[in-house]
Amino acid sequence: MVTKIILFIGALIISYTVLLPAQDKADLILYNGKIISVDPQDHIYKAVAVKGDKVLALGNDTDILPMAGSPCRLIDLKGKTVSPGLIDSHYHMMYYGAQFWPGYLNIRHPVVTCKADLLKVLGEYVKTINPGDWISGNQGFTLKQDETIDRWDLDAVTPNNPVYLRHSSGQYSAVNSKALGIAGIDSSTPNPPSSLIIHDSTGQPSGILSHYPAENLVGRYATGYGDRTDEQKFADTDIGQSLCFQAGYTSVQDVIVGSLKDIQLYKQYADSSKLKIRLYALLYLDTEKEVDSVLKNLKNYDSGRFKFAGWKLAMDGGLSGRTTLFYDKSMYAAEISYPYHTQDELNRIIKKLHNTGLQVAVHVGGDQGIDMTITAFEEAMRANPRPDARHRIEHGLFPTQTAVQRMKDANIILSTQPQWITWYGDGFRTATSDATMERLLPLKTMLDMGIHLAFGCDVPASPYQEPKWAFAGSVFRKTTTGTLLTQSERLTMPEALRVHTMGSAYAGFAETTTGSLEPGKFADLVIWSLDLYNLTPNQVTGLEAEMTIVGGEIVYDNGKNTIVTSVLSENNISPGSFKLMQNYPNPFNPATIIKYSIPSTSFVVLEVYNTLGQKVETLVNEIKPAGEYSIIFNGDNLSTGVYYYRIKAGEFYGIKKFVLIK
Repeated sequence: MVTKIILFIGALIISYTVLLPAQDKADLILYNGKIISVDPQDHIYKAVAVKGDKVLALGNDTDILPMAGSPCRLIDLKGKTVSPGLIDSHYHMMYYGAQFWPGYLNIRHPVVTCKADLLKVLGEYVKTINPGDWISGNQGFTLKQDETIDRWDLDAVTPNNPVYLRHSSGQYSAVNSKALGIAGIDSSTPNPPSSLIIHDSTGQPSGILSHYPAENLVGRYATGYGDRTDEQKFADTDIGQSLCFQAGYTSVQDVIVGSLKDIQLYKQYADSSKLKIRLYALLYLDTEKEVDSVLKNLKNYDSGRFKFAGWKLAMDGGLSGRTTLFYDKSMYAAEISYPYHTQDELNRIIKKLHNTGLQVAVHVGGDQGIDMTITAFEEAMRANPRPDARHRIEHGLFPTQTAVQRMKDANIILSTQPQWITWYGDGFRTATSDATMERLLPLKTMLDMGIHLAFGCDVPASPYQEPKWAFAGSVFRKTTTGTLLTQSERLTMPEALRVHTMGSAYAGFAETTTGSLEPGKFADLVIWSLDLYNLTPNQVTGLEAEMTIVGGEIVYDNGKNTIVTSVLSENNISPGSFKLMQNYPNPFNPATIIKYSIPSTSFVVLEVYNTLGQKVETLVNEIKPAGEYSIIFNGDNLSTGVYYYRIKAGEFYGIKKFVLIK
């Protein structure tokens, strides 16, 4: 078989029949594929045309290819699947980018998966640094279900260096005695608001700091946390944005921006034209006092790609930290749980934030915390009805049936992480109860009721960001050990994709401009390595984004899809007839150029034969727009002799002889 090199020489000179006004010509066309539109009828097309930053049209190849303008980038999908760009409803872009800063000790999964791993990594690292240097880990380590860690475990391997390590969930940190001393934390230090300084049986701080305010007591001193510069945060944002594009995200909602300063840094990043992703940001607030202070200095930012959109609160922690707010406190997941705000305080805070006219989102996982959050939303809406507030519960893992109905009645969005079903389902089972697990993320019930769902990966609290894990969790509901969880709550793949596109778009008030591929919407789309609508459980982990496009601009390309640029001929007239030109040079060794032209969009087959009539190579076998084409044929592995190349384009046939001499 011949080794073949097919290249388009320079820019293809292609002429098109004038079917549309110039302003309606496309500058990007993806064709010969499976275009999942996620429009109201879930249409599937063969091709999509883009002009500027908007979708121009969708249809069959024969409908779309003649829309090509000059110049126009053409991508032959060769049967691959395209979807709207995915929208992640719970992402921490700047902060996730920081996790790859080389100054952090890497303790993320799979580097650390248990206590032994953590102590080994620490012991090896401390040999490479000076006494007194901070050891700051990125977020974050994981432990086995029955494992604990404390300051004395850390002291044993790091006696001379302060240590600050965040658990993967972000809901607690582990520090050693040196770090506690630097922060001035002792047995008399009061708990910060909504947080706990965990103590041992003798009343001494154990080195576990539960929830953000307590964690920050030490974090403010730790290298890479309290001293992070603006320049570093811009670099973090660069990394975070690039990672989003690799995953296939074209919009993200950063629902826990830590300060007004970071909101301003996002705005500066957007104003510098570096922001390519669509970024929707919520500011995290810990206390009512902080709420009152921020509201006095409130400024709205909406610069197109970046929008400051509202507020984020927290009502409980996480299962691994034993701070999920359940009614049943006997479960491991709730052993030290407590509401981060009283009901009255939560009502007051949410009412104040609701009255700004912006969105409010609340981190909460347990049934009691969910009920308290819904109550506060209901109270705010009764006091000041807003027709389309779209307040959100983030995570919302274990709602009661009554809570689900209340969410429907109050139009509360659930923004959640079905990938946790896969990764953490086994741990959830041991940390809760059988009855509680029956209520884990009732996605199908909620969707059928008309509750708006949105999916987000929640990195760095999650080990991986790729949306394939959300699809796996919501469609298969199967844990890593093979346990099936509440199969009646499985979504279909079209439902899961719609939640991760239109559902997340709705959660960010963007459903009229993003989330589906329809004429007039932003041209945000992804080329996938596999057919989304036919993924099996064994295939789903192999799913990859091959190309990500935001507003018609290719922002990520792994090189597996060829981009051809077409340019209209000088006289702007398409070729008058089908032609197959004589190759040049002829004779040739080992390569030669073959040219042909077609006056209208046609299915073209161009093949090479030997004198016995045996086909030795197929050069073209696809639909081509009208135009003139050049191809390099390489006969490096052929023997000296006479060969023929033959074209069939529509009803046209042509054949030419060429000679290879070695």
